Amino acid sequence: MRASVMRQQAISLALGLAAVHPASAAPCLLQAEAEAVAPERALDGDTVLLDDGREVRLAGIVAPKAPLGQSAEAWPFDLASRAALQRATADRVMELRLSGRSPDRYGRLVGYLAEIEAADHAGVASALLAAGLARVVADVAGRDCAATLRAAERQAADARLGLWSDPYYEIRNAADGAALAAEAGRFVVVEGRVASVRIASRRAYVNFGARWREALSLTLSEAALRKLGGFATLGAVAGARLRVRGVVEVGRGPTIFVSEAAQIEPIPDAGLKR
Repeated sequence: MRASVMRQQAISLALGLAAVHPASAAPCLLQAEAEAVAPERALDGDTVLLDDGREVRLAGIVAPKAPLGQSAEAWPFDLASRAALQRATADRVMELRLSGRSPDRYGRLVGYLAEIEAADHAGVASALLAAGLARVVADVAGRDCAATLRAAERQAADARLGLWSDPYYEIRNAADGAALAAEAGRFVVVEGRVASVRIASRRAYVNFGARWREALSLTLSEAALRKLGGFATLGAVAGARLRVRGVVEVGRGPTIFVSEAAQIEPIPDAGLKR
């Protein structure tokens, strides 16, 4: 019964994407020159094939994909995100603005698709996020529109729309080390209050608990910390509430390696769900 309800919700979100307008997101305005392109079909929830054979990977987001061993048909939000992207892009002319990291290692263009002369250049990516059919991935390619994309994602997460309604994707508790260790190898979004920060052996650590195994820790090199502006600039100070994202790795405890400032988002106390 629950799977059936999830499937119906996912289908409804996919069909209603065109009507989604991220109310809380300030428009992203890019300097990159726009190219008129004609998407032919969605290859998955964040990649489209153009009519000239090129592939475009939407910058700054990742759509839900069926886990290994699961078929797309058994994973409603995989199908829903693809259907939504198809509905938003196919059989129309759109503007493509490339990110600074295009093409990617697979030869795909990386950038933003939007309607012609749209006020928000984040366009389709922002709409997918606001519908709960994608998550922000804090990569260099998405840096230019990071604030807009995070605001759209926050809107969906707060309303528990789409994938945010499913336990598989829900925001994790940074203080629950055992649960996070079980997520090793997965991209997750985590919230919690910083217990301490420190630098040791030329590495910087942001700890969400008193002991390694009991809670999440963020880590980056001391040089990377300086490049990103230091703990205070990142908002990663003792007592601060943060929403962070990345792939969980497990050593002495669950860890997320930080390479981009956009992985760390300070949030007000009222916004914390944990």
